[in-house]
Amino acid sequence: MTANTETRLRPLAAGDVDRLTRLDAMTSGGGSRTSFFERRLKAEQARAEGFFSCIAERGGDVVGFALGHVLDGEFGVKGRVAVLDAIAVDPGAQRQGVARALMAEFDRVARARGANEMRTQAQWNQPALVEFFAAAGFRLAPRVVLERPTEYVNF
Repeated sequence: MTANTETRLRPLAAGDVDRLTRLDAMTSGGGSRTSFFERRLKAEQARAEGFFSCIAERGGDVVGFALGHVLDGEFGVKGRVAVLDAIAVDPGAQRQGVARALMAEFDRVARARGANEMRTQAQWNQPALVEFFAAAGFRLAPRVVLERPTEYVNF
């Protein structure tokens, strides 16, 4: 993959699920999330006003993606908030502007849908992703995320 190959951006299509699953597993170090990507495709097809995606291609190959949705009145905020659910760039295309192009398109779509703020999450043990988010203007939010197994729910 060369830096001077033109990057083309387009929405998610049905044929992308396998490639996104492989790319996500390769870049996150996690397992397969095929069902997540299948559900996202269906959600975007059913509710295009709430979900959006951006696929980056070079030479016909998928080299990156960003998936998100818009919430209205969530996070204790009045108004719309864009949520970046997943982003990945093929290691062979990293540091070549692909992620910047994905984020620029994500920002454009989010603003067009009335969002003036963006939220996302990152695992602390993914320093490259945290570094990218910092470079893209994300800052730590003033909230603490708490979690526990549901086996302790006793209402």
